[in-house]
Amino acid sequence: MATEIDLLVVGDYLYPMSEGLPVVRDGEVAVRDGRVLYAGPRRELGHWQAARVLGGPGRAIIPGFVNSHCHAASLIFRSLTDEGSVGKALYGLAFRLEGFVSDEEWAELAMLACADMLCAGITTINDIWHHPAGLAEAVARSGLRATVAEKVFDVHLQELHLGDYTRYRDQGEQRLRAAVDFAEAWHGKADGRITARISTHASDTCEAELHKAARAEADRLGLGMHIHAAQAPTEVAQVRAEQGCGPLVYLRDIGYLRDDVVLAHLTFADADDLAAVAETGAGYAHCPTIYPRRGVYPPLWDIKARGIRTGFATDWMMNDPFEGMRNAMHACRTLRGDATELPAAEALWHHTLGAAGALGLADDIGSLEPGKKADLVVLDLDKPHLQPFYGGYPALVFYAKASDVESVVVDGRQVVEQGRPTLFDSAAALGRVKSRVPRWTDLIGSLDAAADPQQGDCGPCH
Repeated sequence: MATEIDLLVVGDYLYPMSEGLPVVRDGEVAVRDGRVLYAGPRRELGHWQAARVLGGPGRAIIPGFVNSHCHAASLIFRSLTDEGSVGKALYGLAFRLEGFVSDEEWAELAMLACADMLCAGITTINDIWHHPAGLAEAVARSGLRATVAEKVFDVHLQELHLGDYTRYRDQGEQRLRAAVDFAEAWHGKADGRITARISTHASDTCEAELHKAARAEADRLGLGMHIHAAQAPTEVAQVRAEQGCGPLVYLRDIGYLRDDVVLAHLTFADADDLAAVAETGAGYAHCPTIYPRRGVYPPLWDIKARGIRTGFATDWMMNDPFEGMRNAMHACRTLRGDATELPAAEALWHHTLGAAGALGLADDIGSLEPGKKADLVVLDLDKPHLQPFYGGYPALVFYAKASDVESVVVDGRQVVEQGRPTLFDSAAALGRVKSRVPRWTDLIGSLDAAADPQQGDCGPCH
């Protein structure tokens, strides 16, 4: 008697990212009640009675990509901070421009960002930004899975390009209250697809008491945390001047670092800092697209060798996981002088199960195994740039693109069909953002901040 299921996804190749990282030829995934019932070689005809079937010949199936650190709505800054040193462009432009963007505009950017993420095969994001409720509403509507947090800080970000670290405690307390209010309102919503974290912005943009207060609130609510750490030379210098140690040692010593913390970047972490991360079990979000643009690259090989849980992420750059994986492989091989560094299978693992592990979600997502949530991607292999397709991990990781994503499933529900979101009007979202560009262009001109992007050395990220 046939087994009734909600969805059957079939393909010439299945990359379940399960133990041993097998490649299954002529594979399939059976889904029931939003979870994987079976993932493996095709069963005999008539084994399943499926309400729906996806995929087919010339298709590959992979788990949904997990984006372990991003700022979805920050796509407003695309092309503004890509050339030269980020010091002037980021601290002089982006941090200043943020204050002129309305909550309505952040929400519109978030809606378009959900389309961007889903159409690239990203099914889970870990986001920290302004107006998190706008992103949460977009996530709920789009079908994406997300961990979302308010950005907590007690400095005026727009003054950091001047080296001004004046602390505004009332502001810090207000932003922490807003972060807690958001978490209490949204954690567990959208059938559990939305979870919350408490996130101080960076090691240097909150004084110790605010970091400690945020840690206490996260503990009270039973939530994880998310922070930028060792992302910039100025950050490291500021923490050393104030605390006499590196940023990760500092966060460990004040009781902030634990295994529920996700750390973005670690670009300028020294050996003592990395030892503090390994000691506390914190997870690491590695953003391989942004680093080469800044002319720097964190020692990923050293971080992995220390046993630090590592996942790949897009930050606020191109949301193409394939581009990110290739950037990571190329950078590591070049810097190490070793063509075997970071194999293709491992790169894909870091953007799926590894990233889920960095977020503490590996029991539910990141691989296609029975009992896990049915978050998966169907890729169209019938493209000139992918043929002939021999099926190994290099064929997929070195040659596929976000534009090869045909279908995306989250929680067993199809959220992308033929490369387009199914649950909302992405063309309308695009139109709303495009209509704002003249205003943003005028704002950028009025700030007069991007005239010389070579000035300053505030680091690679944000």
